[in-house]
Amino acid sequence: MRIARKLVTGGLLAGTAAVLAVMGSGSASAVAVTPLPGGVQVDLTPADTRWVADSHFGQTLAGLPHPSAASFGQALDSAAKLSSQYPEGRVVFTVFGPFDQLNGTMLALQ
Repeated sequence: MRIARKLVTGGLLAGTAAVLAVMGSGSASAVAVTPLPGGVQVDLTPADTRWVADSHFGQTLAGLPHPSAASFGQALDSAAKLSSQYPEGRVVFTVFGPFDQLNGTMLALQ
């Protein structure tokens, strides 16, 4: 059962990354996903940041069956809400580590 749960959660996280990438594909500056050693960095555009804030997308992520999901979702919504108050505000976050021990950083940029 653990393996199935990890596969489903992994699929949901991969799907989330795909949605974020496609979400900005219509604009000239789409969501940037940059591979890093042991992780990934995601840089949301100002339009994507406003969408995350308006839709409360972090709440959706917080419901994923992963120990880090609740805190990540809350942090994403908070950072997006703060950054979206500025015309060029955006959110940048990194995720590192093995799947069962994810950690990272999140920045709300003005």
